[in-house]
Amino acid sequence: MITHIPALVNQSVSNGLLHYTLHVLVVTGALLMWSPVCGPIIERRLSYGGQMIYLFLMSVVPTVPAAWLTFAEGVVYKHYDIPVRVWGLSVTTDQQLAGAIMKTGGSIFLWSIIVFLFFRRFIGRFFVEQTYKKPDDTLTFEAVRAEFERVPAAREPD
Repeated sequence: MITHIPALVNQSVSNGLLHYTLHVLVVTGALLMWSPVCGPIIERRLSYGGQMIYLFLMSVVPTVPAAWLTFAEGVVYKHYDIPVRVWGLSVTTDQQLAGAIMKTGGSIFLWSIIVFLFFRRFIGRFFVEQTYKKPDDTLTFEAVRAEFERVPAAREPD
């Protein structure tokens, strides 16, 4: 959310060091933010339920800057108010479209993962409980007795 502050965005466009520092911080923050869900250290990952709650909260946070961009009346970032416009969109229409895409695209992505985690959490147990045939690799008393008769007993130590 900090990276959407207009003064910071306008300053970072004209200052190379600040611009690249913000990019490094965004990538580092993203890696740290995703580590409880799919990080390399399995012990630090959340349970499936925790991951679903965490991702839900991650889908709520972008609502503030997305709503702010979508419902803004004028130009939020002065640097993007340039005369040549892509596809003939006005600056206001462009930023409103960006806010709407940011919210809906991000929400669809995060909620798809939440639905996947939900089914991964509960569908596995469903199939285990619904097994109706006896597995072929079940160890039986007869198989153990046959194996003992096949292998001679070890000699007792002196």
